[in-house]
Amino acid sequence: MICSAILKYSGDKENNYMETFEFNHDLFFYVCLPPIIFASGFNMHRGDFFANIKLVGIFGVFGTLVSFSMFSFMTVKMSEWFPMQAYNGATGKWEDLAMEAREIILMSSLLCSSDVIAAVSLVSYDKEPRLFSIIFGEGITNDAVSIILFNTVLRYTAKNSKITASTPFSILGGFILLGVVSFLIGAAFGLASSLFLKYFRSLTHNPINQAVILLSFAYISYITSELLHESGIISLLVCGIVQAHYSFYNLSSMGQHASYVIFQFISFFMEAFVFIYLGFSFFSFSGLRWCPKLIMMEIGVIMVGRFIAVVGLLIFLKICKFDSKLNFK
Repeated sequence: MICSAILKYSGDKENNYMETFEFNHDLFFYVCLPPIIFASGFNMHRGDFFANIKLVGIFGVFGTLVSFSMFSFMTVKMSEWFPMQAYNGATGKWEDLAMEAREIILMSSLLCSSDVIAAVSLVSYDKEPRLFSIIFGEGITNDAVSIILFNTVLRYTAKNSKITASTPFSILGGFILLGVVSFLIGAAFGLASSLFLKYFRSLTHNPINQAVILLSFAYISYITSELLHESGIISLLVCGIVQAHYSFYNLSSMGQHASYVIFQFISFFMEAFVFIYLGFSFFSFSGLRWCPKLIMMEIGVIMVGRFIAVVGLLIFLKICKFDSKLNFK
């Protein structure tokens, strides 16, 4: 961001350096993001993940839906109680900001996604393997649910401008349909890669070839899902998990080790590149509308909503006599 500011304010007007670093959506979604998502599914600790699947599902699915509901409700009420103004970066003037309900629920579907990397960095897998697995699994599931939720809300709000009493049920139905179809696409390509590696052994002598085959099937699942207007990220994540559970055992010993290292390296490299790229492209958004009051308000909404979604669910589980084996220590 510092380098981005230097390039923006020190460059001459005739040669605008910021145009070079303008955020490119295709580059991000079709080059940078797929390796990160795939590696998170392929290299996860599957044994611990499935051993704690109940808690992962409760906090990852229901926790995310509770967060989304709380964010939407509180933001709607706060926008009604506190008038806001936004700074227009293009004109340099302050303007009244009036957000519609459909804009708020679309924004809330984005905000309910958490940062799994920041969360697991606070917990050591060697010391707390169960807690690490629950947090990591919840984070992965949270991202998946948030993506499906955002795509569902985006699809619904594009066709309907009015929010009625039936809107939540329509969104829920679309949410389930989008999730199931995306899951099936990812699972199908994951199983297809396993069969391919099993019956075409002549193509799997080289460990690099084996890694390329796995990555190719996963990327095709991503593209196929996107072309069908489903969630490519969910398909890619599921494909990675299925490949790790089935295709992995059709690889040679060198191929197993090489695929793990290669996917981990590509993921780490792309994560670093994304942070650098977003930092350089930060000031390319300076021409948009900014509302400091809304930003501060949403920070409070997120803290309260996430607290209710996590602690509230834990209390609810204890009331229902569900032994989560988690406490507040």
